[in-house]
Amino acid sequence: MDGTSKPPIAVKRKNLATLITRSVFIIVSVLTLMLLFQNYQVSKQIVSLEVARSTLQTSSLLQSIFNFKLTSLEIQQDSYTRSNVLVSAISDSHLSQLDSFFEGIDNMDPALAPDFRFIMRRNKLIWNDTQARFYGITATELSELAQDMSTTSGWRLIKMNSLLGVQYVLARHTPVIDLRTGEAIGLLYIGIVLNNNFILANALRDGSNVDDAVLAAGPTIIASTVDSSRAYSGQSLLENYRDTHERSPFVIAKTDLTINGTKTFLSVYTVQNNERVAQLARSHYTWLGIVLLAVLLVAVLSRIWLRKRVSVDLNALMNYTTEVAESKRVKAYEGSSISEFDQIGRSLELTFKRLSEQERQFQDLFNFSLSPIMLWGRDGELLNMNPSAQKHFNIKDISAKGSKILLESILPQIQMSAQGATLTGVNVPVGNKTYRWNISPIIVNDRVQSVIAQAQDITSFIEAEKQSQAAKEEAEESAKMRADFLARMSHELRTPLNGILGVSQLLKGLLKDRSNLEHVEVLCSSGEHLLAVLDDVLDFSKIEQGQFHIQATEFRLHELVNAVNKIFTPLCEEKGITLGVSSNVDQDCVVYSDQVRLNQILFNLASNAVKFTHEGQVVIAIDIVEKIAQELLLSIHVEDTGIGIEQTRLESIFDPFVQAESTTTREYGGSGLGLAIVNSLVELLNGKIEVHSELEKGSTFSVSLPVEVRQPKVSDKPTSLRVEPATLFDRSLNVLLVEDNHTNAFIARAFCKKYGMEVDWVKDGVSAIEYLEQNTDIDLILMDNQLPNLGGVETTRTIRQQLELTVPIYACTADGMQDTQDAFLSAGANYVIVKPIKEQALNDAFIHYKNHDFPAN
Repeated sequence: MDGTSKPPIAVKRKNLATLITRSVFIIVSVLTLMLLFQNYQVSKQIVSLEVARSTLQTSSLLQSIFNFKLTSLEIQQDSYTRSNVLVSAISDSHLSQLDSFFEGIDNMDPALAPDFRFIMRRNKLIWNDTQARFYGITATELSELAQDMSTTSGWRLIKMNSLLGVQYVLARHTPVIDLRTGEAIGLLYIGIVLNNNFILANALRDGSNVDDAVLAAGPTIIASTVDSSRAYSGQSLLENYRDTHERSPFVIAKTDLTINGTKTFLSVYTVQNNERVAQLARSHYTWLGIVLLAVLLVAVLSRIWLRKRVSVDLNALMNYTTEVAESKRVKAYEGSSISEFDQIGRSLELTFKRLSEQERQFQDLFNFSLSPIMLWGRDGELLNMNPSAQKHFNIKDISAKGSKILLESILPQIQMSAQGATLTGVNVPVGNKTYRWNISPIIVNDRVQSVIAQAQDITSFIEAEKQSQAAKEEAEESAKMRADFLARMSHELRTPLNGILGVSQLLKGLLKDRSNLEHVEVLCSSGEHLLAVLDDVLDFSKIEQGQFHIQATEFRLHELVNAVNKIFTPLCEEKGITLGVSSNVDQDCVVYSDQVRLNQILFNLASNAVKFTHEGQVVIAIDIVEKIAQELLLSIHVEDTGIGIEQTRLESIFDPFVQAESTTTREYGGSGLGLAIVNSLVELLNGKIEVHSELEKGSTFSVSLPVEVRQPKVSDKPTSLRVEPATLFDRSLNVLLVEDNHTNAFIARAFCKKYGMEVDWVKDGVSAIEYLEQNTDIDLILMDNQLPNLGGVETTRTIRQQLELTVPIYACTADGMQDTQDAFLSAGANYVIVKPIKEQALNDAFIHYKNHDFPAN
């Protein structure tokens, strides 16, 4: 906007009495016209329907009259073709008798006499009544007519040339039958000439009750009842029958004639007087004019009366508003004799008082507000500011230099708001401070008059946000470093564990001495314990980072009960305590939940109970219970008679790295993460866990989890199938092992030899790619994760994308993180084995390979 103000456009004001008069006139006129229009439309529809009905009735009568004429001739013709006189005259060739025979018939009923007759015998004309000559039709033309009708048994409309010009003839033939022999001895033809057939035209006119009738063959008139005294001609009827309406003096209708149900080119145009309908239409227009004049008269009288009745009180009300607006002082309204004006005046008086009060309140708010408030012009000129703004920006005078510095800071925002935009929460630095501005235009008469701006000093908030963001970034970096550390630690710990457990399992199959076997068992047990601690640390890290996901599957719940029995019964027997396992679960009960996490919850609780119980018993109950609204819950109840927990420590028992006493860790070992992981898993499964304990008497842990019970499938089979290594494959497999650690490589090769595999070993990803470029007869690749030069994931991706090999790749990683497993699968690996490699896990992997990736399949 250029800031120049345009002079207001002069608007012509109208008097209220004039507006009311015009409104009354318009309303009455519209209603009157609507009523007249509706009446006219109804009348027009009624007349149109009546005309249509009359036209349809006339058409039906015309067709009936025409059909009656033809039918009468048919009946007469068919009746005398069986006459013995006619038969004998034709048979004996006494053709002169035929003249007297047909003359007698015509004298009996002249109205049914055709225009001409003739008889054909053996395709020859043997007789005619000579009437055809009056129409210019010769004997030759009669023979041609008979030949044209040889395939037609009923009436036929024929256009034929004659000595008198074109003639339109309706003709029909019927056989003459000798009743004694049943032989057809000839064909009798009759014909009706339609040209100038005034008898037929008059019959159509009189029978259909119309004023005139015109018979036409297409555009040609062949017979008409219209005489010269009429205001119309026959030709005008043909040309204008479509243009007739309710105001026309005549109604013209067209009827297309049919013969034997077949449409012909014959049409009958009829004329009926329409004077009454036209008079009705003229009457409507006359009354419309009268009504409009009446409405105009009412409007004039209303205006005169309204001016006398309303103008005085209205002027008093207008004078009151003008006086209050100019004096800016509210005074009492004197009142009016018209209740509506009196109510308006009282309302204006109350409104003026409220506006005056609001103006004072706004002024107080403006002056005493702690936030800086300023009023700017559309061109960026500072018009006014409150004391708080003077204090914040150190401006004593609105024209001082300080206001110019302030304007330079927020000028772009002022200009945007001057265009009509409302800005909220805009942070603008002014000097060494930051202010948050709310800027809004003040619009009067659809035009921005000025801009009001309110500021808030948020310098301290900005500093706090910066510190918070820095703390957040530091925490995220710390979490990332911790995750990376755990991933490295997982690899570093699982790699020697792989060697310990792998060699231990190999030694168990080779040693025979019992004491040595016991030593190896201790070695295996210590490795498994260290692996369990490592798994707890990794699981808790995943839970903290939100990487722990629930994967629900269908499984038999009784497998959980059997597993607890088999695993913890030997441990309890070894410690001399009793293990009781009870369940109300059927053998075939199938549930939909995360079997691995349920095992983890149950085994952690059972393991703790057995660990901290030295005498007495451990009771485990696994039941399905029904809650409200058919909801099913899995209840796990673990009770022991162990050392118990003090009441003061029950609240923190589920915190990570916490045990009941400081001496517990030294005496029983453990990471202190078991119950924290259980608590987190129960929350992920939308369940609840409760603990009740008494020192030196034992503890009770109760878990309730919502589960979905499903119908068992007939095809359900145990998922853990163990196969003897020597019998798994029917031939030796070529395996490429990619592993940088000698111990891990030794263990993996030892396990693979049990399956009859030939193993080639390379130490990094680059060597693996070079090997595969030279050797293509590899059945399986065992790929480690952390390799020198080129990592396992990158090597897998290179094999798939660059070498374009489809050989199965089974990844072996000591990093238990889900992200690592997902990265391997995304790169193209077929299966992931987590180190340390156990013989059972490797057996399961090779079974998967046999069922899904073995070349024989």
